[in-house]
Formats: sequence, structure tokens, C-alpha cells
Amino acid sequence: MNVNAEVTPEAQHYLRNVLAQRGEPGMAARVFVEHGGTPQAETCLAFCPPGEERASDTRAEFDELTLYFDALSLPYLQDMKIDVDRHGSGQMLAIKAPNAKKPAKPPTTFELPVAGVGLHVPHGNPVTLPAGAVVNITQALGGSFTVNYQGNLYRLAPEVARTLGLHSDVPVFAEPEDGLISEDQCRDALRQVYDPEIPVNVLSLGLIYGLEIDQDTRSVRVEMTLTSPTCGMGDVIADDVKANLLQVPFVTDCRVDVVFDPPWSYDNLDEEAQLELGLI
Repeated sequence: MNVNAEVTPEAQHYLRNVLAQRGEPGMAARVFVEHGGTPQAETCLAFCPPGEERASDTRAEFDELTLYFDALSLPYLQDMKIDVDRHGSGQMLAIKAPNAKKPAKPPTTFELPVAGVGLHVPHGNPVTLPAGAVVNITQALGGSFTVNYQGNLYRLAPEVARTLGLHSDVPVFAEPEDGLISEDQCRDALRQVYDPEIPVNVLSLGLIYGLEIDQDTRSVRVEMTLTSPTCGMGDVIADDVKANLLQVPFVTDCRVDVVFDPPWSYDNLDEEAQLELGLI
């Protein structure tokens, strides 16, 4: 994906001077968005010494100014403008990114800029997808991706997806004013954990049997099951549950117990899952 960005002549001059003051030949700047697609989104610009750019970055030249745009942030940087604001005798850089807080949709087809490890679905064994591989994105939910490569499905963990320049929106939680772990936020975190094969979250699938919150120890315990005891992605799903709950404010510890009594059945599905799976 290319970036549609404007850097005014005044901003180019300003940035060239700032970069030159670092005294390092080839110094560039890198533009990225933190918490893109959320109300907390923040557009940032940082020094980028030679060799510290990422393989997935998009490079853009503005006269004698080099900028690198973070691939993860590209959907949020479209139509951005970098200018200079003047305040009295002083001036400062002004970055306007009108799409930074808007949720973005990933592409359906993607060429991997670098090699990445995916987990073969449904067996769960790791496979290295080569740089240059063209994959079809079949699912982009909860920060992870499921891609089809040469007829096989692979699950890309959020940290792997980020290195490849892929992004799937995940919630950013605000701290409750009462200083307590919010059960609603815990359930929202669980709603961002998906089965790699079907676009249904673990709550709607009926995989969560119990959620216990201990405010004194700042811990959460989850009892959950899997659709099958032989599910090769079970450890991955359980790890996602734990990782997401640890993102909830004030949660410092999380325990996930996987059980198979009672066994999962289609009766566990809520109405949303039944609709998604075409059962009603």
C-alpha cells in the first residue's frame, strides 16, 4: 500500500534542519500511528538512523528529505499532512492525520515483505512462509490473521502480523475510575479472541465456562473448553485468552484452565454464532 501524504515546503525545510542537527549522514524520519483506529490514536514522527528502518516500511522522498512510513500505520496515514505552525516568533511541526482514529480494513490479498512464521490450521505446527509469498487473507480479527497460502490455512499471531505490516483492530481499554477490574472489559477482551478457522469469538462459541475475578490479588481465572479435545490450535486459543485479559486495566495475573467436562456441543453457540455459521 502506498501512502497519500503531503509535506509542505515549509515542513520539509524544518525537518531537514532538525535532521541535520543530529550530525549523522543519511538521517531520516519515521512516521507511525500508535493505537490506530481507536479514539486514543496518536500520530508520531521519530528519528530514523540509517539501517533502523523496517523492511516493511514505505519509503518516500520529498526533495532532499526521506521519510519512512510504518506499514502497520499506512491505512491511518492516508491523506495526512505535515506542515509548520507559527506561534509568535517560534514555529513547530504540525501533523494532521484525519484517518488516524478511523477503523481500517486490511487487504484481501497481500505479498509478504519478509518471511514470517504461521501456524498450520488446524494442526498448529509452525511453518515459515517465505518473503514474497502472496497470501489471501481469510480472517483478520482480534489482532491475528488467518491466511490461505497454496491451499493451506495459516494463523499469523499479532506480533508476526505486525512485522509483516498487517493490522487488525483491537480494543484499547480505559482505566475504570473505581480502580477495579471491570468484568465488562474482561468480556470485551474475550470477544476479541477468535477461532482461527471461523469468524466467531470464544464467548459466542460457548467456549468460556467460567470467569472469576479476584480484586484483592488483581487476578483473573478462566475455565474454558475447545470444540474438540484433539484441536491442534487449543494452546493458541488459550494463550490468546490469557494475553487479551492481561491487557485489561488492573489485571496483573491470569490463569486459563482448559476442561472437557462437560464436552462442547452446538448447543453452546449463542444466536450470533448460529447466524454466522448459517445454522438459523
